[in-house]
Amino acid sequence: MRTRWWAALLIALVVGVWGVGGYLATTPTDRHDYRKTAVQAAQSAYGAVTTARLTAEGRADARLYRRYAGTMLDDARDALAGAAKQFSATTPPDDVTTGIRAQLAPLLVDADTALGAVERAVDDEDDAALRAAVTALEPVGTALADFIEAHK
Repeated sequence: MRTRWWAALLIALVVGVWGVGGYLATTPTDRHDYRKTAVQAAQSAYGAVTTARLTAEGRADARLYRRYAGTMLDDARDALAGAAKQFSATTPPDDVTTGIRAQLAPLLVDADTALGAVERAVDDEDDAALRAAVTALEPVGTALADFIEAHK
């Protein structure tokens, strides 16, 4: 009899934990959580843009080998892709957060475009294009930093 009671208690406990986990996994995102996710995505994108800019400057000044620069840019690309994935996976819950999405989404696209230009310039070993790509990265980094400052 005592074993059955413990088994029933254990089953009830497992079902309860499973139910709480299911509830927490399906709770809708609120404004604070969305803003936090957007800022984290912007911070990751800013890190990727900064890494790309420093790498491109080092490569343009012949301080970095092409392979090393390529590896650094791959890491920056991975960080930017992760930021975009994290950001796009969350739906804005209201009009305020829809505005946040409208501000950040184009910045992520601009970062992707600028990072692509740096990668092409490094792969092609085109110093003029590399310096132009560095110049294009600066306003993207500034815009991301401004977004982070405005929403943290």
